[in-house]
Amino acid sequence: MKKKGFTLVELLVVIAIIGILVAMLLPALSRAREAARSASCKNNLRQFGIGLLLHAENDPAGRYCTGAYDFRRDGCPDTWGWVADLVNMGAAKPSEMMCPTSAMLGLEKLNDLYGNNTTDNRDGAPAERLDDGRCADLASITALTPARADWIGLLIEDGYNTNYASSWYMVRGGIKFEPGVSGLESHSDGYFKGVGSTTGPLTLRTVETSPYPSSNIPLLGCAGPGDPDEAVMAETIPNPTDPTEPYVTAGERLAESFNDGPAYVNSSGLLTLLDAGEDMEGQIAAELNSTFTPDMADANNAVFGTDGPYFLQDTRDWYAMHGGGSKLTCNILMADGSVDVFTDANGDRYLNPGFNIPTTMTEAEYALVGYRDGQVELHPSRVASGVFLATDQLKYGNFEEAAPATP
Repeated sequence: MKKKGFTLVELLVVIAIIGILVAMLLPALSRAREAARSASCKNNLRQFGIGLLLHAENDPAGRYCTGAYDFRRDGCPDTWGWVADLVNMGAAKPSEMMCPTSAMLGLEKLNDLYGNNTTDNRDGAPAERLDDGRCADLASITALTPARADWIGLLIEDGYNTNYASSWYMVRGGIKFEPGVSGLESHSDGYFKGVGSTTGPLTLRTVETSPYPSSNIPLLGCAGPGDPDEAVMAETIPNPTDPTEPYVTAGERLAESFNDGPAYVNSSGLLTLLDAGEDMEGQIAAELNSTFTPDMADANNAVFGTDGPYFLQDTRDWYAMHGGGSKLTCNILMADGSVDVFTDANGDRYLNPGFNIPTTMTEAEYALVGYRDGQVELHPSRVASGVFLATDQLKYGNFEEAAPATP
């Protein structure tokens, strides 16, 4: 009896069915893999949160950290900054706890360590901090050379690297005022990204006495890409234990380190950062006003984000990259150790706290802003976005009259 096999038509039908099934399964597999990456990112942030809270409990000043991962502004990153704090207290090794969804394998501050300058020569760290820890070696290692890249590789191997960005609150705390003036002016040293013009890293005392619940005060989030002129790795950073797998390759994009702080929308629709000598009485009055509270109904109804000057937090160093489709999300660690998830509602990947961005700008103008419109994605009922976290900074009038002149 002759054995009957499959006909060509039957084989083609089976192949077609398999192809359809694979096409149906691949998106689900992709979503499952991204869900796992997002879960890993959240776990990283929770571990960092535990370490930061432990640091605050043991720090004499109650600080969550000693500053940002920013060599030129904060000091040597094996001694200063939240990454150094976590590594040195044995709480975490951030170089091995990178956000797995991000393709950026370090912050643009790696270029500073290599010998470049991503600070535009503003708000530099005290000179003694630049020579702290291992950075004392840099005087004998020529900048912009492979030897400097090798040195950075050893730093990363020991844990001092990350692709998460801190909030301005966490690493800068608040602005300093200019002493001796009749009103409340921002400090004359200010660009308000450095340690000299700000009050210093966030403290437990500030969090515990703030009108905002600790679950609304952001600390760390998924970092966005840095500016192209600063955030492209200038030299390959080798892995000393595996030369075939460098930590970062020359030409790769790097991430931002921390959010820029208070900003407003100028008359051209572009964001402008708080500058030195700015009168802050209007800002303080607005933050005391009931229209700017954690339970505000709609941030677009507030006076912030207009050419005021009223200020909101510039949050463009965070980036929505988790999930899929048109609704990407960003994971953000809060001061109580929880991790909240925020959705990019308009597809620009940035999370707007309430800046009223015009919708009539050109693509070139939007490239300078990032936010595409005024849609509120960091709602004030969930995230603090003003200038001041501490209520004791919100008195602005002089109650005492000056003594009359002696005749």
